[in-house]
Amino acid sequence: MRSSSLHPVPRHAVLACRSHAWSHARSLLVAAVFAAACESPSGHDHADGDLTEAQMQGIAQVRGVTARFQSIAAAQQAGYTAQYPAGCAQSAEGAQAFHYLNPALADSVVDLLRPELFMYEPQADGSLQLIGVDYVVPFDAWKSDRPPTLLGVPFMRNEPLGVWALHIWAWRDNPSGMFAAWNPTVSCRHAK
Repeated sequence: MRSSSLHPVPRHAVLACRSHAWSHARSLLVAAVFAAACESPSGHDHADGDLTEAQMQGIAQVRGVTARFQSIAAAQQAGYTAQYPAGCAQSAEGAQAFHYLNPALADSVVDLLRPELFMYEPQADGSLQLIGVDYVVPFDAWKSDRPPTLLGVPFMRNEPLGVWALHIWAWRDNPSGMFAAWNPTVSCRHAK
C-alpha cells in the first residue's frame, strides 16, 4: 500500500485552478456546440416532425404568400431581379439552386412574409421551379451580438456573402430539415 502525503494548497491556487477549469469547460462546450452545428449540413437540423406548432403555422403562411411566385416572371415583377449569389449553388451536401434577391428587402428587418430571396431549381425543360425562400440580413445592418431569429430559429453566419441567412424549404421536402442550408433532393444538373 502506497502512502501519500497531502500538502495544503493555498486558497488563491485553488481558486485559480477552479477558474481555469471552468474556462476550459466553457471553451469545450462552445467548441462542441460549434462542431455539432458544422457537422449538420446547415446547423439547423429540425426534421419536419420536430417542428413546433408555431413553426408549422409560419411555414403555412410562407407557402400562402409565396404561392404566386411559382413563376419566376411573377417574382421578377415583384422586384426579385438580382441573382445573389450568381449561379446555381451546390455542395457535397446538396444544392440551393438559383437565388433571386429583392435588393429593397436586404436590410435589418426580418419579416416572415417578405423573404429577401426565392430559390429556384432549374428543370430539364429550361424552366425554374420554386423550392424555398431565403432570409438574409447584412452583417453591417445587424447591430445585435446575437443572430437574428425567425420562428425561433437563429440565422447562420454566411461569411463569404457577409450576411446572416436562414432557409425555409417551403416548396421542397428536405431530409436534412426545414431550415437546413443544403437540400440533397435539389440539383443544379440542368443549370445553364
